[in-house]
Amino acid sequence: MIVYWLMFIFPALFLLVPIKADRNLQNFLFFFVGVALVFLIGLRHEVGGDWVRYMYSAYGITKGDDFDFYGFYSGDIGYRFIHWVSVNYFNGIYTTNFISAIVFVTGLLRFCKAMPIPWLALLTSIPFIVIVVSMGYTRQSVALGALMHGLVVIINGGKETRFYLYTVIGSLFHFTVLIVLPFFFIFNLKSLKRISVFFATVLLAIISATVFEQTMHMVYQYITMKVHHSDGGVIRVLVSFITAIIFFIYREKFKSAFNDERLWFSFSVVVVLLFIFSFFYSTVADRVAIYFMPLQLVVFSRVPMLISSDYYRTVFILGVVFLNFIMLFGWLNFGNHSSQWLPYQNILLN
Repeated sequence: MIVYWLMFIFPALFLLVPIKADRNLQNFLFFFVGVALVFLIGLRHEVGGDWVRYMYSAYGITKGDDFDFYGFYSGDIGYRFIHWVSVNYFNGIYTTNFISAIVFVTGLLRFCKAMPIPWLALLTSIPFIVIVVSMGYTRQSVALGALMHGLVVIINGGKETRFYLYTVIGSLFHFTVLIVLPFFFIFNLKSLKRISVFFATVLLAIISATVFEQTMHMVYQYITMKVHHSDGGVIRVLVSFITAIIFFIYREKFKSAFNDERLWFSFSVVVVLLFIFSFFYSTVADRVAIYFMPLQLVVFSRVPMLISSDYYRTVFILGVVFLNFIMLFGWLNFGNHSSQWLPYQNILLN
């Protein structure tokens, strides 16, 4: 359990303890934390709710098998290929997890560094995005990492086609990340005029080949059969819901201060809808909400910059730290499935 608390404490210290450092030192500290996260996530051993499934039955890939290119039609071709290479030429699931961790962590850190208060954004990600998602839902964490790479492009005012490309790459690891695109289109209709026919064709091909079949499977598994109920799903979506409400309160100031307000408005609307949906089908809402959790990092990191009072700005930051402390403490000690993350083990330490 101490490892998880260290993952939380380091960003908290760098956030709360005044460190007069130049940009190079700050970049080094961020790089150091990033490397540590890659090794903690990528070389974990028997950690995470889906460990047994990934370790022993992930796609039935065994050493000596030829790569199944026809597996494209059953989705997750990117993960399949990396896992096939890892099983046949490297250290199996550990190499797969390590590569996945690199994609996830680089996306996360790049996103956090695009925020006004990077350490606060990173701290916000630790309790769920880092510990639960990256150590439990490997394929989805890679998709999220790719998505965050794409979101940074939008934040920096880059070409939207790069955002689409990152998202499609993420879909090769978990198709559900494509759910972000319709909402991005709806709230950024002008982008539809600029999207090329070629990209639209490729996107439709990917959707038709993977999404329909797998969506039907997920609906059957999560809704029709009701075999998966996420006990903490409503609570996790609730945190995103609170974040969305904070965004709506500060929306006008967001418009004045940032150029990407429409993007986060769309994310906030989706989160509100997911919160309502979570009361009926918590697992589906919980899994989909993962892709909209960057909203938390944006709001909690940017709102302090919109508060004119030093006192209330400090109160807000301390409130965010306390909220995430409570989330981590509650999950580690009372989460129904947290035992599958405990004790933390790593192949370098065991």
